[in-house]
Amino acid sequence: MPGSVPTQEAMVAKQLAAIDMNEVEKYPLFDHCDETASRITQKKCFEETLSRLFWEAFQSESFLVKEPISDTIYAYFIVTNEGKIVYDKMESNAYINTYFPSLDSLLKVKSEVFPVIHPALKQGIKVASKCKLPIVISSE
Repeated sequence: MPGSVPTQEAMVAKQLAAIDMNEVEKYPLFDHCDETASRITQKKCFEETLSRLFWEAFQSESFLVKEPISDTIYAYFIVTNEGKIVYDKMESNAYINTYFPSLDSLLKVKSEVFPVIHPALKQGIKVASKCKLPIVISSE
């Protein structure tokens, strides 16, 4: 109807349709990350801190390999809307699965002691988010 005023439900539906639910406005943040920084800087701080936590956690582990290796696996995590980092799964190849059979369970165990962080925000609301972390496996 020309000239009619849209209902509140119609306006809300239009706004919801415009929201990209696959993209957050603020990335999950560790306490030391600057919440006023740009999204790119926030993402970088989050990824670098998560990588460092894994590197530190795996320093106490030793793996015996028969030949040099240089490969990258991908670990998938969910940061809950409460800020808990939860290991989801690992993407690797047959070689890694054969020579590092406990890696998947170690990733899960190691991530269970990570600190609770500030969750991602979407429209000012705390939301769960997924992240993919490359992990380089290298030996000489």
